[in-house]
Amino acid sequence: MKLQQLDPDNKSNSFCFRSIIIPAFAGIIMLFTSCVRNDIEKINEITSEIDAPTMAVSNTEIIFSKNGLVEVRLISKQINRYMDLEEPYTEFPEGLYVEFYDSTQTVTSFIKANYCIYDETEELWTAENDVVSVSEEGDTLNTEYLVWDQNKRKIYSDRYVRITNEDGILHGKGFEANQDLSDWRIKNTSGIINVENEE
Repeated sequence: MKLQQLDPDNKSNSFCFRSIIIPAFAGIIMLFTSCVRNDIEKINEITSEIDAPTMAVSNTEIIFSKNGLVEVRLISKQINRYMDLEEPYTEFPEGLYVEFYDSTQTVTSFIKANYCIYDETEELWTAENDVVSVSEEGDTLNTEYLVWDQNKRKIYSDRYVRITNEDGILHGKGFEANQDLSDWRIKNTSGIINVENEE
């Protein structure tokens, strides 16, 4: 049996190469291009579904002032702002610390929490997870949920709260006060009050 030698000048072999190999390469290129296009479309779909913050900053201090006087100082390790939503909000996933000042620039109270969300439309701050507020007089509020209404300058909660001061410890469900923790009132109270014996 004789082996047929390929003639490099044979036009039929050249035609065969062009008619099979070139279309195969073109098909591979088209397939790769369509895969890349599909991958980009999938990535765009996935990233549009993820709630990525519009702006994220770390280790931040924010000052709220009026007529040149500091009213509130806020410190947080992480702040994420979500602005491209119908109801924009700011998240403090690692918590925050807030100080309130009076007209003499004295700190009247502070609030700290492990997590907080700020509703930018309603100007409501919702603090959660080990929330503590302490007044200038030393009254200490402990709760797991506290709302600060920035417009009304009030703080309130509809959950369990505990107030500790020199008079004793009061518990209850539901609470409201001024933002500096003055004029506070607990709903459904119970607790221990220290009474001094008068002789």
